[in-house]
Amino acid sequence: MDWHSIQQHVEGIPYILPELARDIYDFILEFQPRQCLELGFGHGASSGYIAAALEEVGHGHLTTVDLLPAKEWQDPAIEDLLKRTGLQPWVTVVREPTSYNWFLKRQIAEQTRDMACQPVYDFCFLDGAKNWTVDSTAFFLMDKLLKPEGWILFDDLQWTYASKLKEGKTKTDGVSMHAMGPDELEQPHIELIFQLLVMPHPDYANFHIKDNWWAWAQKTRQGTKDLTITLSPAYRTRLAAWEARTGQRHRAPFEPFPD
Repeated sequence: MDWHSIQQHVEGIPYILPELARDIYDFILEFQPRQCLELGFGHGASSGYIAAALEEVGHGHLTTVDLLPAKEWQDPAIEDLLKRTGLQPWVTVVREPTSYNWFLKRQIAEQTRDMACQPVYDFCFLDGAKNWTVDSTAFFLMDKLLKPEGWILFDDLQWTYASKLKEGKTKTDGVSMHAMGPDELEQPHIELIFQLLVMPHPDYANFHIKDNWWAWAQKTRQGTKDLTITLSPAYRTRLAAWEARTGQRHRAPFEPFPD
């Protein structure tokens, strides 16, 4: 399905920005992964873009995983979007009672022979809990299932629990904020995972951060440990408006964390 067609179907469905949607779509067209994994699908907008690109390429499959209880508030639901677009054959939807990490556990068990896990995925997209405990574990589990030369993408790089507290929320994605300390609330968990776990990992290289929000890394020992950071025109416009409205400066990735 071409870009404009899927864009029309997904328009107005949260929670993916057009720039990331286009990046993922173009990535699928260029890299042509055979097996894709998405952890956290929400209403299925990003799943739709991935599936549309796979259909455009003519091969590949997406397995996408989210919480079973979330189905109660997902309106529209991913199943509705896939049916409306005719993209069901390209996607397997999995709903877990508590965590996508249990799905990863099952996958690793199924793929383990003679004490070694045989990787199955060419591309993994983490867009889920945004929590250090949950997603640091998810990274190491995904790593066992990601093939050499495959890519991993993290969304919500600078998302914080503090931002949700300001909106009056005390719980998100099943995680309560009541017992969190100030640093746990203020520091972006996905950024910490990318900085402390992914970038130092000997099997990962070719790091790229886009719009301070999406972080790419390739599972390869052939690449460079350099980090590239790009800001799109749309992001610069949104950032300028936000800074003017709040009087604050948005922290760039990997600036020294506040004490």
